[in-house]
Amino acid sequence: MEVLKFGGSSVSSEESLKNMIKIIGEYDLNNEPLIIVVSALKGITNELVKLTGLLANKDQEYVKTIAFIFEKHKSFIHTIFEDEPFDLFRKIKQIENDLVVYVSSVLKSGRLSDKNYDKIVSFGELFSAQIITAYLKSNGFDFCFKDAKDLIITDDSFSSAKVNWDLTTLITKSFFSESKKSCVVSGFIARSIYGDTTTLGRGGSDYTATVLGAILKADKITKWTDVNGIMTADPNKVVKATPLENITFDELKNLSKFGSNVLVHPDSINELSKHNIPFLIRNTFNRNFTGTQVLNQNISSKRALSLHESCVLVGFERTFGIPKELMKEIIDKNYLFFRVKRPENKEKTYYVVSDECVSFFNANTEDLSPNVDVIDENIVLVTITGENMKKKKELKQIKKVLEGNKIGVLGFRRFYNSISLILGKKDFELAMVLIHEEITKITSELESKMEII
Repeated sequence: MEVLKFGGSSVSSEESLKNMIKIIGEYDLNNEPLIIVVSALKGITNELVKLTGLLANKDQEYVKTIAFIFEKHKSFIHTIFEDEPFDLFRKIKQIENDLVVYVSSVLKSGRLSDKNYDKIVSFGELFSAQIITAYLKSNGFDFCFKDAKDLIITDDSFSSAKVNWDLTTLITKSFFSESKKSCVVSGFIARSIYGDTTTLGRGGSDYTATVLGAILKADKITKWTDVNGIMTADPNKVVKATPLENITFDELKNLSKFGSNVLVHPDSINELSKHNIPFLIRNTFNRNFTGTQVLNQNISSKRALSLHESCVLVGFERTFGIPKELMKEIIDKNYLFFRVKRPENKEKTYYVVSDECVSFFNANTEDLSPNVDVIDENIVLVTITGENMKKKKELKQIKKVLEGNKIGVLGFRRFYNSISLILGKKDFELAMVLIHEEITKITSELESKMEII
């Protein structure tokens, strides 16, 4: 069995769905059932998040947002189906009614809780999974729809729920042992042990695919997206960026955390690595390209760049100890938060933290503010990731190139498979190009030495 995960860009246009049909057509579904995990249509989750904000503020604009969400799905259905899919419209209408009723209950309660938030943002995947199931059936593929809430059980940590593996394994194995049909499963969403809707966090549809793949011992899991796998840099920032044929799970975890444009859920990476399940990242719009394969073993000397633009540099008083409970929550939420060296000032300890982590500080820690200063908001974090790096030597080479172009390094951190640099926002575009040129030279030199050996 294989698991295919299709992201929002891969399910949101007629072109992408026609490509999906071609991809699925390469499988013998009679002898090899598929599990297809789908995200919400592109932009819908953002609209649902917007809806929660309007509800929280009791803003009557929420009515227009709901109408927009409904109209977008109906318009999409009319675009991709030649004949009127009456059965699908009936199912979509039921989901619409469920959303309206739930929104009414939230308004009546007078407040928006974390539980309410998860329930509302879950509707995107319910819409898309029903649409994709109907579309596949209309093209001759016998797929059933399966709500992930009926398979994946979690705790009640809303927005970043933790999977209860024992219960989820029992339920998932039971369902798929009885049903040999291929299924479309709603990604990102799950159900707590108390029956409430939960979500798995950013990149949660990847995690849905991974959970099912791990339990069912999938031959491989493929993430279909709109880029040619993992690139040596964001091609929108560095035009000479090239695809990586192979990377390790550790490298993927690093790139995802530090700003890669291909986001993969960290727990997903851990599970794939633990179970040694081959993981491929491929482009729905370029099926002939093999994409990137993620492995446990390193077989490439290439480095890759990632860019995190939504972060700040903060300084803690050296005498202040960050509470353990706070650190645990930061780790659980997978926020960007790590210490960097600033040799010229030893009065404080310095950290680069994501904007969302700063918001978390402000919302949860009254006693923290007197002990921490935001040093610089106009920064970006550029991270070079690669196995077997000679970090001191490579950092020296990169700093030399940047300083030769009058670009200062505000701080840095060397980790076991990466180098992170703090740069000013005004410099990062040129810096990305220069660093990419340098790591390309380093890679070429390493590959030349390997050929000689």
